[in-house]
Amino acid sequence: MVTALDRLSYAARQTARVAWYAGHYAAGRRMLKPMPKPDFAIGPTPGRAELTADMRALFQREWRDVAAGLFPAPRLLGPEPAEFLRRSLLYFRDLPQVDARRHGALDDELPPGTQADGLPDYYRQNFHFQSDGWLSEQSAALYDTQVEVLFTGAADVMRRRALAPIATWLAGRNQRDVRGLDVGCGTGRLLAAVHGAWPGMKLTGIDLSRPYLDEARRLIGRTARVKLDEAAAETLPFDEASLDLVVSSFLLHELPKEIRAKAIAEMARVVKPGGLVVIVDSLQKGDRPDWDGLLDLFPHYFHEPYYAEYTAGSLEGWFAAAGLQPVSTELAFLSKIAAFTK
Repeated sequence: MVTALDRLSYAARQTARVAWYAGHYAAGRRMLKPMPKPDFAIGPTPGRAELTADMRALFQREWRDVAAGLFPAPRLLGPEPAEFLRRSLLYFRDLPQVDARRHGALDDELPPGTQADGLPDYYRQNFHFQSDGWLSEQSAALYDTQVEVLFTGAADVMRRRALAPIATWLAGRNQRDVRGLDVGCGTGRLLAAVHGAWPGMKLTGIDLSRPYLDEARRLIGRTARVKLDEAAAETLPFDEASLDLVVSSFLLHELPKEIRAKAIAEMARVVKPGGLVVIVDSLQKGDRPDWDGLLDLFPHYFHEPYYAEYTAGSLEGWFAAAGLQPVSTELAFLSKIAAFTK
């Protein structure tokens, strides 16, 4: 049973987290040169007050679910304080290179060879204009800071909204009987959240980046219930109908159309009848019509080559085409959480 002290502790941690990353966002903007105005039509965009209110409502929604007993309050995930500060410094040191790529002064998309050898062409890019793409230890150390700064401290809470449909689906099931998979687990933030909520599940995380998998290992720690492997979303190394639960966060908008379709088909193939697939990803056009301009602007300010095509589509339609039925859809700040079953 949660107490008033639990609620105050949750609120204090999340408030501090938002303030920390919002401060990085404000300081970083002063370091970046203004981007030229886009030469294409931009839809409506929300004001800062509306964005702030919606983010605050998202944290309130999470706390209501915690108080209702759907899942436990999130535990602290991250490095020790000294390492935390080191990564903050790394973030600011990398910003000039990010800015140079934004303005076309530095073009170093990753070619085949060395670390990138054997990886798909679509993967060998400096997504978000970040240094080394997803292929170095430094990139893995920077990634969580970069994403939290982008979302001013709300990235993890958006990912954790996947816990709500999982909790509903788990009712009447023994978590120790559940075999789950995180597709494109990256540094392991969603995987760690699922494991923290239901430590009895047997979970696997797959990703194409060895450094990011190493970061996930450090985050989650040693446990026999979580396995991490190198694998591609479009060729999952699992038998048909062998998994009870499949989750994925912020992956599909990073995939070209044909690879995304294969990845969705693979998720549908490996999940059991009655199993659950939960996707956390960006909003799409029409989800929040008054915010569509943000979706127009995002690929202009960041290197997101497949994002515009993603936002013009429909998660619900893509998964229906793969044979999965919708269970629930939730809009959570700048993300959408869609759950499906077979």
